[in-house]
Amino acid sequence: MTKSLAIIDGKSVFYRGYYSMPGLSTSDGTSTGGVFGFASIAIEIIKKLNPDYIAIAWDIKGTSAQKRIDIYPEYKAGRTKPPEDFYTQLPILRELLDAFGWPLYELDGYEADDIMGTFALNASEEGIHTNLITGDYDMLQLISPSTDVFITRTGSTDLVHYHKDTFRDKYGVNVEQFVDYKALVGDSSDNIPGVRKIGPVAAQKLLTAYDTLEGVYDHLDDLKGVQRINLEEDKELAFMSQKLARIFTDAPIKIDWHEADIKNTNFDAIISILKKYEFNSLIRRLPDHMHTSDGVVALTPDRQIDVLEIIDWPEQLMVEGPIVLDVYEDNLWMSMNKKSASFIPLAELDSAMLKVFELATVVSYDSKDLYHKLAGAGIFIKFGDLFDIHQAAFLLNSLNRDRTVSGLFGGEIGDDPASQISALWHIYEEQKSALEANPRISKIAYELDFPLSYILFTMEHHGIKIDKDILAKMSEELGTKYNKLEQEMYSMAGYDFNIASPAQLSEVLFTKLQLPTAGIKKGKTGYSTGQKELDKLRGQNPIIELVEKTRELAKLKNTYVDALPLLADEQSRIHTTFNQDVASTGRLSSTNPNLQNIPIRSELGRTIRKTFITDGDKILISADYSQFELRLAAVLAGDAEMINDFNGNVDIHMKTASEVYGIPMDDVTKNQRRDAKVINFGVLYGMSPHGLSAATGMNFFEAKKFIDKYFELRSPIRKYIDNTIAKAKSDGYVETFYGRRRPTPDALSSNFMIRQAAERAAANMPIQGTEADLMKRAMLEVDKKIGDLGVQVLQIHDSILIEAPTENAEKVSDLLVEVMENIAPELDIKLKVDVNIGHNWGEL
Repeated sequence: MTKSLAIIDGKSVFYRGYYSMPGLSTSDGTSTGGVFGFASIAIEIIKKLNPDYIAIAWDIKGTSAQKRIDIYPEYKAGRTKPPEDFYTQLPILRELLDAFGWPLYELDGYEADDIMGTFALNASEEGIHTNLITGDYDMLQLISPSTDVFITRTGSTDLVHYHKDTFRDKYGVNVEQFVDYKALVGDSSDNIPGVRKIGPVAAQKLLTAYDTLEGVYDHLDDLKGVQRINLEEDKELAFMSQKLARIFTDAPIKIDWHEADIKNTNFDAIISILKKYEFNSLIRRLPDHMHTSDGVVALTPDRQIDVLEIIDWPEQLMVEGPIVLDVYEDNLWMSMNKKSASFIPLAELDSAMLKVFELATVVSYDSKDLYHKLAGAGIFIKFGDLFDIHQAAFLLNSLNRDRTVSGLFGGEIGDDPASQISALWHIYEEQKSALEANPRISKIAYELDFPLSYILFTMEHHGIKIDKDILAKMSEELGTKYNKLEQEMYSMAGYDFNIASPAQLSEVLFTKLQLPTAGIKKGKTGYSTGQKELDKLRGQNPIIELVEKTRELAKLKNTYVDALPLLADEQSRIHTTFNQDVASTGRLSSTNPNLQNIPIRSELGRTIRKTFITDGDKILISADYSQFELRLAAVLAGDAEMINDFNGNVDIHMKTASEVYGIPMDDVTKNQRRDAKVINFGVLYGMSPHGLSAATGMNFFEAKKFIDKYFELRSPIRKYIDNTIAKAKSDGYVETFYGRRRPTPDALSSNFMIRQAAERAAANMPIQGTEADLMKRAMLEVDKKIGDLGVQVLQIHDSILIEAPTENAEKVSDLLVEVMENIAPELDIKLKVDVNIGHNWGEL
């Protein structure tokens, strides 16, 4: 069998990992995203390609491109220098490579591409097949019968395989023509100029007709117009680009086959490195075996699973301590200690057994999921106390992306229930100790997050009804509107095009209609047509408004109008999933479908909400906190004047406008109040003068002046934001009023954009997180007191939605106001709740 060599384009793969895992760090704040991404790809290479040899090619900083810079001084000019934490991760990567036993090669004057090309040629001469792993499509020119290329994709461990046929499908030319193709088209990422106005289609046609770049220039007389002129004038650039694009395969370097042998892998060292940097999920993904010089070593982590004895289900169940429960294949598994486990078919459970669990402290990996599994067997029960391992993992470190059982355990776990339960015992004991070490987080866990899982289960199980007939009619109407808008845009463009294609839309806007491109972002496929760029073009051409309308129509139609009926059960009820472990602030999120994201301000969004209805004579009651975040911001910032205004029922937006504009409150206009409202809420999210300008129509200088004046008047808010950001940097986390934490490693990033985003998130988290804590407390208190009056069906941001019989409307409304307005007596501010009643969600 032919042996194989895998050569990894080290910096390219590291780049992909770094930018696909922004902010990933260990619990002490050490940045590790690039190393995690690289290690993920490395494991995938071993499992998918099973190479006999592996080597890493690397660009030497500042000197590897010198040979090409000598040809063209502007080669790769303008490339942005990576952030500082990119470089701080390189020593960690070296540790990882040493553990794997993979040699790293670098050479002055030669790029990693050249080293890879040279090694591929050498391997071919020795009868060894080469697989090149890179994120750089330039490497595709090296494809041959003895060399394949695998392209990595940002945010994924997928390796996209390219060979001669798939290359032809992508570029429309043969592999042998790729360098000449690049010579004509150029490459903006490497600053290779190419020929003016020769794009991919033109290059394909030229090379199909004349085979090579030289052939194109031999037949210039066959060409006409601007294309011939550009080719003639840019001939020198074209042949220079050809030199720049071609990978050297004669680098003065040789691979050491002994060093590159896969058998050199040090398994113990790999486990140690992965554990050290908290890559527990990668330990689980390691292949079953790795070779050493002595033979085969099984990949078993240092941490061992306890072997549990499987015993009979006890005739008389007495629970004195915590009990681990889970459902596997229609059996309820139970373990009351770390030595044994027993199971019983769900169908054989009786009420006496269930009564014990209602009084017990139940430890479960995902208690909400456990409730659903039991309900699927017709068993409805509410445990006395809960310890939810999945939610505890989120509370202890919301940045931990792998919260699977094996990821939390940090080692290999068998698929059998006893092994899983044994791991749960280990994790439970560690998490319990960690929570005990932080009483404030422990209080949130035991009093809010853990018990809320039952309420979320009941909400998901109950669901909310939709009117399928109205949705079907809406779908038809939206389809008709979309087609009409489509035809209008075709008329403006002069031809049909795919509105959903960014490339085709860009061609229409910037080439056909000649809209201004100043300040518009440009990528490899042309100018961007994202919403931020369209905002810059508003008013330039009526087609912009039509594009926005069609996008809104398409999104609402595809995401809600057409999708909701497919997700409904036989009773036309939608059962969304509520998540406590997605938003790092602790706020609930909604998925499958996302009912928190239906637009409320647009007419279409309100129409969709009207399709959410009730059964029979029931009604919906919505209780919504008024200006919740602003009130909490005033408390957290200690803004006494703002607190007094809220407690005195002053219109806070009108007063802000009055103070900023220096006019009496009676003279404040609707527009001035609106501007004040925008900044009152926007300041909590770090709104900039540009943001305020875009939201209100002010020019930049007016917006800046408005913000400066605002912070003069609201100096406690300014001080609070500054102090919170300082805490994020000094302590590595921020926290809510009640102690829920969010780690903030990116607040120290040297990348300005990443750091600025982290600072905005840090400033907002204590406010939004405190809001989340209070909403959960309110939901729990409402559940205690509502009894048979109604049932909670949705929680949307600052509101709770109840379905209740019509005759209970007043009682439920009064209860909601009483509970929610008095949920936090420890806060020195008056909370206000607005209640609305309707027969559908759109009426609220």
